Amino acid sequence: MVLQTKPVTMNEFLEYVDLPENSDRLFELINGEIIEVSPGRTYNSGLPHLLSFEVRTFCVANNRPCYISGSDGAYRIGNNTVAPDFGYKPTPLSKDYPDPAPPLWAVEVISPTDKLYEIRNKRAIYLKAGILLWELYEPSESIDVYDPNKPFREMGIDDILDGGDVLPGFQLAVKKLFGK
Repeated sequence: MVLQTKPVTMNEFLEYVDLPENSDRLFELINGEIIEVSPGRTYNSGLPHLLSFEVRTFCVANNRPCYISGSDGAYRIGNNTVAPDFGYKPTPLSKDYPDPAPPLWAVEVISPTDKLYEIRNKRAIYLKAGILLWELYEPSESIDVYDPNKPFREMGIDDILDGGDVLPGFQLAVKKLFGK
């Protein structure tokens, strides 16, 4: 027997995450479903940090505003709350939960334990909002790039990534990102 549950509203979600027993846990709200984000592999968590370093270095060298968040930073996108592994925007990060101004660029490190429907649902949220999205696939050392202004691209180890319209001029070799 399948039990039908109603989707959770943003207010119900915020009440839930504010419960004392949830104070040290991270959740996302995807299409009305509360999803607990579990800790990942240390290798996978290092990829967004390397990207953050490269982006910040580029921004400082080019005198561009640079606000970056990691996987603990949650953003509101419509009636959803997402916590990308890397988020970039040229405006300050908020002390509000979730940050009401979504990133212009998000990166998700896809783990072998991630559920396909959850990956697709999150991707749809980012794309609908016009956010540049990179999905990093560590085992294959490939990156799927969803740029709102360009066709889908699958980037391999010998390719060069770019910041698109979000961060013009930024480039990064896939090899460098995967430590090659």
